[in-house]
Amino acid sequence: MLIFDLETNGLMHQVDTIHCLAIYDTETEETLSYNDTGITEPVVRGIQRLEDASQICGHNIIGYDIPVINKLFSWFTFTGDILDTLILSRIFYANILDIDKSMKFQYMPSQLYGRHSLESWGYRLKVYKGEFSQHTDWKDWSQEMEDYCIQDVNVTTKLLKHFDKKIDDY
Repeated sequence: MLIFDLETNGLMHQVDTIHCLAIYDTETEETLSYNDTGITEPVVRGIQRLEDASQICGHNIIGYDIPVINKLFSWFTFTGDILDTLILSRIFYANILDIDKSMKFQYMPSQLYGRHSLESWGYRLKVYKGEFSQHTDWKDWSQEMEDYCIQDVNVTTKLLKHFDKKIDDY
């Protein structure tokens, strides 16, 4: 399975660039990142790798990442299995606000209580996303952006492991 995240220059209606893509391969336990700066392999290679996979996973990939890929790479056709941890979170933890209130997470900001966001899950699982998103306009690629993308994949990987038993029982 490939667990991935991407960072772009905007929301769905305005996006025209994928700045970077990070992919964790659960078989090799290797994370690779892709960008178009010449530092790594180009984003298109990562997109091809996703297309060739039998199973992909990410947080909100059905609502954002896959539609962005389809918009920018019209040839992309994925026919394998898709696991979206945002959807799984909503299914398995419909009562997440009650759980958050009962757990009283020491470092989790109160505005994240009851949310199914990757940031909220990062606090719950003690694998923090970081604060890059609060200090950028997403206009241009930066190494900090790519590091943030990789960290999102780390959080998603831990979240998927957290869901494993629930998935097996479902």
